[in-house]
Amino acid sequence: MADHLCTQLNEQAVRERYALLSQACESTAGTGNQQLEEQLQALEQIIERDLPALARKGSPDNITDLLQALRLEMTRFREFCEYPALPSKVVVGLGGSFSAGKSSLINALIGDRKCLVTEVDPTTSLPTYLVQAKSEQTEVHAINLFNRVVSLSHEQFRTLTHEEKSRYGSQVSSLLKSVVVAHPALPWGNLALLDTPGYSKADQVGSERTDANLARAQLNSAQFIVWLVPADKGTITEEDIAFLGTLDRAIPKLVVISRADKHPAEEIEKIVTLVHDTLAKRGLSVLDVIPFSTRPRSNYSAEPLLDYFAQWNMARHELGFAQQFKRQFMGYQRFIYEEKQHAQRLLGKFNRILALTDDGDIQDDIGIIQRKCKVELVQQEQMAKELVEVQSRFFSQLKKIGDRVGIPLPEPGELSLLIFEPINLSHLLLQLADEWGVDTEVYDPILWAVLMRSQHIPSMDKILRRDRPSYTALFALKA
Repeated sequence: MADHLCTQLNEQAVRERYALLSQACESTAGTGNQQLEEQLQALEQIIERDLPALARKGSPDNITDLLQALRLEMTRFREFCEYPALPSKVVVGLGGSFSAGKSSLINALIGDRKCLVTEVDPTTSLPTYLVQAKSEQTEVHAINLFNRVVSLSHEQFRTLTHEEKSRYGSQVSSLLKSVVVAHPALPWGNLALLDTPGYSKADQVGSERTDANLARAQLNSAQFIVWLVPADKGTITEEDIAFLGTLDRAIPKLVVISRADKHPAEEIEKIVTLVHDTLAKRGLSVLDVIPFSTRPRSNYSAEPLLDYFAQWNMARHELGFAQQFKRQFMGYQRFIYEEKQHAQRLLGKFNRILALTDDGDIQDDIGIIQRKCKVELVQQEQMAKELVEVQSRFFSQLKKIGDRVGIPLPEPGELSLLIFEPINLSHLLLQLADEWGVDTEVYDPILWAVLMRSQHIPSMDKILRRDRPSYTALFALKA
């Protein structure tokens, strides 16, 4: 195959392809970046060595997902450290399924149809940032698999399509992690537009999914999200809704109905209304749903969309690296806390059993189990201390790197990361009643009036004193 291709390409084209492959494979760090590279590697070692070592002593069921989330966030953090243009930007992430029109939308916004390639290989996850260029020339830089920044010409960048292998016999795009394109026509100096890989492939029989975790990590790094829904779909798909539900709810989201010019105006109005209503019913909040077409003479101008970008260009710049890292550590902490609570509850139950029996054999058996629980508690306490130490080293190193590259990254407090959502209190109370062995009627109106504080009941003290075993047991502290 390669020999056949070489006969089709002239000598100059072969030389250029070889030069591009050599650039993409660069593995030597520049002397000026050596110290930064050592600091980044030290941070990566905590993820790749220290946390897995701790996990061997005990870890949540989703430890693989937790470590993968840290790795993806680390990859994203490297991008901001290696690209000087990114740390000061407000990131607007464009997301959607494969071939939803993300690259075409960006090209239309800046008036250059050749800025971003619109036929990137769906199996190649290559996030692309678009920033405003300081010169009149379009500049392209990429991070390769060896974490080295390599320069590409705009023409070279545009060859990284799904036809690359058939045209050149190479797959340079598979050697790259991400790309930054500095374009002089981008009108917003404070923004970085992030073109993420589609979280799913085109709808073809037997098609494989791209790395949805990468798209999710990239979009969760943004301050604003533009989600594209092709008008051809008729409405937002269940797959889109499921994916949007996994994104950070605090990030403002704008939905764009792409290719609106291909359908009658009445149909587009129905699609917009349907998408609005569907998202509202699923509890997904969005700023707006805007129909759009890349065709310059269509009835769907870019003005509403441009207004949002102009507002975001004035937004305060925020980076969520520390918050995203902290959430993963909090997930591990939650696991240890729940394991400790479980062991303590078991000890309490065994103590109650011992208080009710005089059988020596039962007491001996319970004693063995109690000693095992106590050993587990000691182990969990030790795990908690080790996790605190690992977390402390991680955020100390993160802050050092942030100070070096000009990104403030103090460790966030846990309270600042809590997400408050409505809860079903009656369901939780029933769980507690079952756990503590409280005999109560589910539909007892007096009990639920007390627990839910939904109404005033006269002589409540008398009721509580009369039925204390059933009505106040839920409030008792159990050892």
